[in-house]
Amino acid sequence: MKKKLISKTIKIGSLKNSQIDEMFKLFEIFYENVSYARFKSDLLAKTKVIILLDFEKKIQGFSTFYDFDFPFQDKTARVLFSGDTIIAPDYWGTSALTMEFLKNMIILKLKYPLRPVWWFLISKGYKTYLLLANNFLDYYPRYDKVTPKEESSLIASLSEKFYPGKFNIDSGVIEFEANEHEHLKEYIAPITDELMKKYPKIKFFNSKNPGWKKGDELACIGEVNPLLGIVHPWKIFKKIIKFKK
Repeated sequence: MKKKLISKTIKIGSLKNSQIDEMFKLFEIFYENVSYARFKSDLLAKTKVIILLDFEKKIQGFSTFYDFDFPFQDKTARVLFSGDTIIAPDYWGTSALTMEFLKNMIILKLKYPLRPVWWFLISKGYKTYLLLANNFLDYYPRYDKVTPKEESSLIASLSEKFYPGKFNIDSGVIEFEANEHEHLKEYIAPITDELMKKYPKIKFFNSKNPGWKKGDELACIGEVNPLLGIVHPWKIFKKIIKFKK
């Protein structure tokens, strides 16, 4: 039975220093070439954080984000940009983070019903990519569709905004020099031949972002749709029914 977590969305300014330290210690478990100063700087650049708490109120996961207006072509989109996303290995497979994140996105879409709302996600690990690929109806890049020209341009524009000079427009990847950026430790979420054979989305991520081991980030977008509030709960329901049979 999977362990349960309590999810909360709080303002970055409400975090205690002890909580930031706790989050960094969790971050260190996953990544090489980490820096507390860089971690805190990235954290404070966001406005909100989802924290996942166990029954002892210890942080077992988190995801940072903020949203902003982004003029693009003849429209002004609302974009939610998420930063570091971590869940302790003992809690992999739980849905607390996904549900809380989707709740925040749906609230954002309801706030801007007549405007396009996009999630801008960068991923150096396949598990983060699957948060998008397994829950969004319209997202790019993806293995089963070519990214349309407009969406490709949006990905490039957002990538250049946050990582100027780092985005490779041909590959769609934000590329870093060796040891320039934190990267996953070798034993965390390795991509095996078995995984790629079984899951085409993981195979696609590996082929699209071959430098993920050194911290390269696959730049992705997903359009926020109110139906997100139905898709994921329905998937959970189907799993429960299947388990009971």
